[in-house]
Amino acid sequence: MTISATLRRALLFLLITPIVTLLACTSSEGTQKKSTPPSTGKGVPRMTTYPIGRFAIDVPAEMKLVHQWQRLRYAEIEEFAWPGSVPRAQARDEAWKRRLAEIGKLTPPKGKERVIIETRDFPGVGAWARGVFYYGDYMIAKEIHFDVLFDAGMSGVWMKIHGISKEAMEKNLVNISRSYQPRRFGDLKLPPGNWFYTERGAINLPYLEQETAAARFEGHPLGLEIDIETTETHKVEEAGLIKKTMAAMATGFATGLNIDKIRSRKKTVAGLDGEEEVLRMNDGNKTVLNFAWEYRGRKDSGEYPEIRITMDSADGKLEQKLQVWDAVLNSLKPMYGTGR
Repeated sequence: MTISATLRRALLFLLITPIVTLLACTSSEGTQKKSTPPSTGKGVPRMTTYPIGRFAIDVPAEMKLVHQWQRLRYAEIEEFAWPGSVPRAQARDEAWKRRLAEIGKLTPPKGKERVIIETRDFPGVGAWARGVFYYGDYMIAKEIHFDVLFDAGMSGVWMKIHGISKEAMEKNLVNISRSYQPRRFGDLKLPPGNWFYTERGAINLPYLEQETAAARFEGHPLGLEIDIETTETHKVEEAGLIKKTMAAMATGFATGLNIDKIRSRKKTVAGLDGEEEVLRMNDGNKTVLNFAWEYRGRKDSGEYPEIRITMDSADGKLEQKLQVWDAVLNSLKPMYGTGR
């Protein structure tokens, strides 16, 4: 299902764009259409649980995880399965050489003869680990990028960070790498701790700063696409999801776009007081359904980050889709603290 450009801009506006300056144009919440009652729960689909960051969520079993992205303490974490067709040592060597070849194509900053600054091994990190310091931005000579590849057993893990201090970046990545534990699919029973879940593992470190986890699911027979993102916020937005929708309609942003509110209400999920919107949107060419729940978070918090869950599809079979949406939304739960 491809959403037209007009509809996509509207969805991005409602879910991402801060609109504090537009709120004066909105009408009162009492003018909203009556919210649709919750689904009965009959025919709730078979679900699969996915841990994402410090939370877990259920999605229909037919759907596939197409992408998961995470960042912890400034480090981007990328995992992959080792190929079973070649020996592990060969697979590591090939992955390492591919990355060095990519880095080698970059342009060094003015005054620097080469992009790569240093490569070396890191004993005690996984079964094997190697890192490379390099200039990742030819416009900024002071900024250094640092990538580490380590063998976590069941998977390979890349951790990437950039900054100005080699020593600080090395200390940070080594600390994260040594706190990493590989995890089999579906395994949520880890020892008690401060777990941050990645796609193929988990990291036992408490929240510090710069923490994000996001995932996208596709492949449902009803044409559903589901996204979830959790990220710490340094400033809690004043406008919630409901007021964003009202502002879009009141300010003429949605000119030429017909928006029908199916649900528009406060909704507490996993003890978090958020807001839910289910909209039918038509731009004259295509009609789509957009399901969204947003929690604005607490300032600088890992346990209470900003959370957005969305589900999109073409129009049709609304009741079935509401059942899926309710099952997804009501499954959200925190995973921090107990290793549940």
